Amino acid sequence: MSKVDPRPKYLSDGDVRKEGAFNKSLFLTLRLAYQPFLIRIFIYLFVGFLGRGLLLGNTNIIGFWVDSLSGQDTPFPGFTSQDFVMVLLFMAILGFLCTFTFRVAFSRLSAKAISRLYDEVTLRTSRLPMAFFDQTPAGRIITRFSSDYGNVFRLFGGPLAEFISIIFDLTMMVILITVANPYYLIFVAFTGILNFIVYKLNQKKLRSSRRELSASRSPSIAHFAETTQGASTIRSFRREKIFGARFERLDRYFLSQKLSTTKHLMSFSLQMSSLTSLLLLVTGVSSYFMIEKGWATIGSVGVAFTFIVLSGNTVGMFFEWLTQFEEAIIGVERLDQYMRMDLEPGAHLPSFAQFPTGHPQYAPSLEQYLRHRRLTEEKSASVQFRDVWFRYRKDLPWVLKGLNFEVQAGERLGIVGRTGSGKSSLIQALFYLYDIDKGQIAINNHLPKLDEKGAGMDLNLYRQSMAFISQEPILFQGSLRFNLDIKENFSDAHIFAALERVGLKAWVQEQPGGLDMRIEERGKNLSLGERQLLCMARCLLQEAPIIIMDEATSSVDPQSEEIMVKATGEFFADRTQIIIAHRLSTLASCDRILWLQNGEIIALGPTSEVLPQFKTTELV
Repeated sequence: MSKVDPRPKYLSDGDVRKEGAFNKSLFLTLRLAYQPFLIRIFIYLFVGFLGRGLLLGNTNIIGFWVDSLSGQDTPFPGFTSQDFVMVLLFMAILGFLCTFTFRVAFSRLSAKAISRLYDEVTLRTSRLPMAFFDQTPAGRIITRFSSDYGNVFRLFGGPLAEFISIIFDLTMMVILITVANPYYLIFVAFTGILNFIVYKLNQKKLRSSRRELSASRSPSIAHFAETTQGASTIRSFRREKIFGARFERLDRYFLSQKLSTTKHLMSFSLQMSSLTSLLLLVTGVSSYFMIEKGWATIGSVGVAFTFIVLSGNTVGMFFEWLTQFEEAIIGVERLDQYMRMDLEPGAHLPSFAQFPTGHPQYAPSLEQYLRHRRLTEEKSASVQFRDVWFRYRKDLPWVLKGLNFEVQAGERLGIVGRTGSGKSSLIQALFYLYDIDKGQIAINNHLPKLDEKGAGMDLNLYRQSMAFISQEPILFQGSLRFNLDIKENFSDAHIFAALERVGLKAWVQEQPGGLDMRIEERGKNLSLGERQLLCMARCLLQEAPIIIMDEATSSVDPQSEEIMVKATGEFFADRTQIIIAHRLSTLASCDRILWLQNGEIIALGPTSEVLPQFKTTELV
């Protein structure tokens, strides 16, 4: 009988829980992250090892000093107490400087390496298929780039240097105990074996608990993000109590998982501390008998006992740090999962991507060549739909069914249909934002190249031939210039000329900073009309041969609508235009109308014939 997972499904947001050992790919990812710094890291590792050796070696020097005062032979015959003090002082100062240099330098290089990993994951995530963003809750993505990255960055900086210092200490202790009295190596080995057994007994439980803790973060964050975005609607419908209760439930699960993880860690720490206490008892009793038998001098026993006390604590610390280090590895594992996902079909990584992960990547020469290429030097271009069947996922119904038509270069095509008829989906398919199951869409009979073996033009070049104005105008946080000049190659005069055509030149000149004025996230500091007209100006600057407007005038004021309607008849008169409009009067100047219903073409013909038929059915 199969076991049922007791963890509530809704808490995971569909996140994939990783079980068992870590993937080998994540260790390759870490090597790639650290690769540019390896030579410097090895130098600083040597400096750090030397520093720890000098600091810990003081104990041996003190042991030799005690033996010399007892009249026993030492490796430093003739040394006075003053000589021993000077050696101790020199070793302490040099050891501190080496240790400090290692800690600071290694932590900085490690932080840079992890930052490289973060940049590479961001680079690849931005090129994942649209279906990934549709099916992945925003909270889960945010968690990967906040909590998981925070754990990785926090532990791979200074704490990693601390962890490596513990390894140095253990190594030096073995060497120095051997110098003092080799018999005590038996105790160190025994301690290491016992601690390793305890670690292995707890490893699976701790790793599973930490993975579940990482997965339990995203649901509450996703719910919180959803709540803030729809705060006005929630308040209007008085649903605060329901949303608050769900957030409390999700957060309570996260806190319970955090408490469970903490309990596992405390139990593990207690087991390690118990082993250390046991070791001290055995060492103390054994030392007495070794002196009685003449197997050790008082100085060597003091040195060895000191190191065994330290090694017992250090071995325990080593395995406790190792469990914390696994938390960072889990963060790397979750970031690595995003970095190695398949990119959108046809997408390439830029030439400056530094992690060779097998994804398609532009050569610098090709990237430079494409930067100055256009699909066509003509003002307009044709669009061909050839038996196009389209759906958003394999398990969803078709939204476009066998579409066959062509938009002629320079033609103005209006698209009408009721809600859910497939109008916006047609635009999504045109941009190849999702896989097209059957059929093809081409521009000037050129298909985009969607895989390395296939033929066709570069996907970015294909998309650059279309300028898009949506119902919800999209602006990004940054300067106005950044939002308008996509390729960063236009002069101020060129940008102001486009702004003047949409009636915003004087308004921009009045703003503090002019073209460098700050645009807030999603253009929240601008009115809807201003945002839409700025998108129109951006569209003008693109000089694309195909202009697509999806309900662009449905939410703007009459003055802005007048400017945008004027754009279809004047600004873009020499371009191919595909227009989806809520107000049918906007489509009166179109050459032809495409009428869609349930993803199928009901009619395609002159505006004077199709538009009246559609109006008649709308009135029925």
